[in-house]
Amino acid sequence: MSSARFIVLVLLSAAMIVADVRYAVFSQVRPYLTLLVTPVQVVVNTPQKMFNWAGEHLASREGLVKENQSLQAEILLLRSRQQRLDSLQAENIRLRELLDASQRVDEKIVMAEVIGFDQNAYSHRLMIDKGFSSGAYVGQPVLDATGVLGQVVETAAYSSRVLLIADASHFVPVQLSRTGFRGILRGTGDLKRMELMSVPRSVDIKKGDILTTSGLDNRFPSGYPVGVVRSVKYTQGKAYADVDVVPLAQLGRSRHVMLIEKPEAERE
Repeated sequence: MSSARFIVLVLLSAAMIVADVRYAVFSQVRPYLTLLVTPVQVVVNTPQKMFNWAGEHLASREGLVKENQSLQAEILLLRSRQQRLDSLQAENIRLRELLDASQRVDEKIVMAEVIGFDQNAYSHRLMIDKGFSSGAYVGQPVLDATGVLGQVVETAAYSSRVLLIADASHFVPVQLSRTGFRGILRGTGDLKRMELMSVPRSVDIKKGDILTTSGLDNRFPSGYPVGVVRSVKYTQGKAYADVDVVPLAQLGRSRHVMLIEKPEAERE
């Protein structure tokens, strides 16, 4: 019975197709039939469309991620090149300043390069690439482009250690350029701060005054800049003023320095 029904349905369908093709029997109702079929088509096509959209979206996102990574790498490369250029430009400026400073030094000098720093938090020393084979000696004054840096305290054949003036064990006889007052400048262990010792309250000293080497220790020649007064404080009951001084040399940052070569007869 079911087979007969199936055959009848097939024949009926074939007859309807032939009649529609040859005589356009269903031309009037076809739009309405399409409306009935459309939801079915939407349901059937939706998974495929979603799959295609997801594939395109993921491919697009992957492309954007790769492009972003490429741009980030390019930015890092450009930044590194810019930093290198800035570094070379800054070094060129420092070398020009050092050259200008060396022309103002009356004594014979030896140029040196800083090759290391001590990691001891309680001692401020650096290492330079000149030793006794180049004429370096213990007690030799060391300057950079802006002021007195320190003195040589240890020498080897091809290197030397320099004690910075900011070290707590270092003392420099100085003179106030404006008034001629003489005193002792002591390191505090802070690369940005030194103290002018035993300054009576009656001394004419103020913020901005420049301190230079006095030459009284027979080690540092006179007239070289050492620091600038940052503050002067007077405490009631104290006979001396508290004078803070900022070193003029680029302590901890100088790369090229000058060794002042004094005659052997004048060395300690």
